[in-house]
Amino acid sequence: MKDRPATKHSQQRSTTSRRALIVGGSATTLGAVTFGTVSGEESVTEEVRTLRSGTRYETPAYIREAPAAGETVVVLGGVHGSETAGVDAAHTVREWAFEQGTLVVIPEANAPAVRAQTYSGPDGDLNQQFPAGRSPTTPIAAALWEFITELDPAAVIDMHSSMGIWGSSRGPSGFGQAIFPSAAGGSREIAGRVNRSLNEKLISASEEYDSAYEFTLGNTLGGEHPRLIHKVAADLDRAGYLTEVTRHDTDLATRTRWSEAVAAELLENHGIEVEYTPE
Repeated sequence: MKDRPATKHSQQRSTTSRRALIVGGSATTLGAVTFGTVSGEESVTEEVRTLRSGTRYETPAYIREAPAAGETVVVLGGVHGSETAGVDAAHTVREWAFEQGTLVVIPEANAPAVRAQTYSGPDGDLNQQFPAGRSPTTPIAAALWEFITELDPAAVIDMHSSMGIWGSSRGPSGFGQAIFPSAAGGSREIAGRVNRSLNEKLISASEEYDSAYEFTLGNTLGGEHPRLIHKVAADLDRAGYLTEVTRHDTDLATRTRWSEAVAAELLENHGIEVEYTPE
């Protein structure tokens, strides 16, 4: 299901890279964030790599590093190309300022699907190409996985949207308004804290969305399925989060804002302090 017509994000972003590299055919963006402030922006360095350079899957990855050392966290959007809220939120995450840590952002992980606004790309559903304990099954999945393992992150955040609401009878069945944590790195406890904070800031204070839209905990992802966060848990033993917001009776601006808030809260829980106040 499409969120909106495709746009060329690369023409809309003004952040200037410190240097550009092509390594192993992968594109990467690393960055660290401080919720909402810009105090450390001038001292943040950015490295840009290109995943699958010269192919239809070519896409940039941004490695943004603050002066102060800290954890590395990877944020992905666009694994499913039609889930535009995650793509737009990831582009915004890339622009956040920060003072400690390293934030890596891949806004359009499945570039041809993002361009076409389709759920899957030319080689099928990208999020079904990461079997635990084995090599990824397509070149783009292999490039993403090689890059992630090179970074050795403390956590990986994979942003999605769904037609329905997880565990709710409201609307169609689906996975929205939930965080699905990995079976590693204290992910489930962190996701529970984040959900409570999100519900207080976004849902309880809302005049438009009632308790049916509260964020909840999804299943723990331990390696049983060939999805990215399953592999993060099983092969890296690291924190991972598959995040879902709902498209049921919501507009793109709301979904994007919710996705940004989820990312901000998770980053904060992994030591990347950001000043983020949901509107």
